[in-house]
Amino acid sequence: MQPSAGVSRRCLVVALLLCVGLVATRAWTQSLWQEEEQRFRVGLKLFPAVLGAVEDLEDKRATSGKLEIRVVYEGSDAAAREAASALSGMGRIRELPLNVQTVSAKELDAEDSLIAGIFVAGVNVGGKRLSLWSERHRALVFSPFAGDVEAGAVAGIHVADRILPFVNLPRAQRAEVRFKPFFLKVARRYE
Repeated sequence: MQPSAGVSRRCLVVALLLCVGLVATRAWTQSLWQEEEQRFRVGLKLFPAVLGAVEDLEDKRATSGKLEIRVVYEGSDAAAREAASALSGMGRIRELPLNVQTVSAKELDAEDSLIAGIFVAGVNVGGKRLSLWSERHRALVFSPFAGDVEAGAVAGIHVADRILPFVNLPRAQRAEVRFKPFFLKVARRYE
């Protein structure tokens, strides 16, 4: 074997290992699967409209005069930081200023402040916590992920031939979250 052929093969093997490593690293750091990523993006666009459809939203302001919004995550906070940045960039919903913060699910479990809305930024946050948060905070808990509205989120998205807001009316009633009638006409209801 010629010396240059051995070097060439070693370079090829090293380059191949680097490519595999980069692909594996990208897959490892990606926090959401493709379908979940799409639901996350759609939900992020829909959340402000759903929160804006809450009746008496002005009563949900904190003493600072702002609507307190929590973006909750479990595990990686990458998606939560992205969501918080997008929501903070909006600045206001129905002319009410926003204070958006990312919190872990554990931190939100312990929080007792007045919160207007909670955006779920991870698929592994769901379950009983969703209903507990909505009732304790009397807040809109919004999750764009499949099965979370049925599991206890107040609202989310329904994907069929078109995307619609999805509202869990019994959960909304228990959380004392009331929606404007025009919104309920276009939303899909879980009863």
